[in-house]
Amino acid sequence: MQEWFRSVWRFFYFTTSTVVHIAGFYFRVLSGSPKEQAAVAFKRKWLSHVPRKMGMHFKVEGIPFNGPCLYAANHISYLDPIVILMHTDAYIVAKAEVSKWPLVGTGAYIIGTIYVNRTDQTSRNQTASAVKDALKSGKSILVFPEGTTSAGPNTLPFRPRSFEAAHIAGVPVQPIAIKYDHKSVAFIDDDVFITHFFRLFRQKKITCRIAFGPLLVGENTCEEARQWIDNVQSPIILKPVEHA
Repeated sequence: MQEWFRSVWRFFYFTTSTVVHIAGFYFRVLSGSPKEQAAVAFKRKWLSHVPRKMGMHFKVEGIPFNGPCLYAANHISYLDPIVILMHTDAYIVAKAEVSKWPLVGTGAYIIGTIYVNRTDQTSRNQTASAVKDALKSGKSILVFPEGTTSAGPNTLPFRPRSFEAAHIAGVPVQPIAIKYDHKSVAFIDDDVFITHFFRLFRQKKITCRIAFGPLLVGENTCEEARQWIDNVQSPIILKPVEHA
């Protein structure tokens, strides 16, 4: 009973906080603040308290690069962008379906998410061009090159287009390895967001280990990034869920 009460409280906190910060973003824009500046404030304020109130804890290894780069991470859950944006400043490339998620889609739009329909060649080409232009303009981009989520431990084959864009733009790639303390975090197969959310956040604590890798340059960064992430992931031992 206590576990389900915890998940309901966290869902209320998540939705209420998100609505308040979305309203704050539009208030700033209507008050004359530049949209990009208002978006930065929205992201920073939301990240400053919501993840930890949801029971998320972080163990960080390595140092995130603070210049323009392509961050490339393995993909386990919808929590992954939150985990990484807690420690970096980047625009996200996400699947088009996310734009239709209530609240989440609105928040993703505000922070400048680049959407891609991976089944459409035109969409993939447009996304690669957008990533290249953003990197050339000095912005950092976060991609999940597997193209979908998986429970691991090894990654799925990486899609190379973003890595090619980084090479053309002349910016480095920084691989990021993510691992959670329990397999239930994985959002895979036929999982539905709302049911998965309530199942996941009944846990007292969700611990994430995030490792920032070395900067990679050249034409082979796609496979180099994947190999580094797999090497970091393999020795990690999953821990049991901590209940109240």
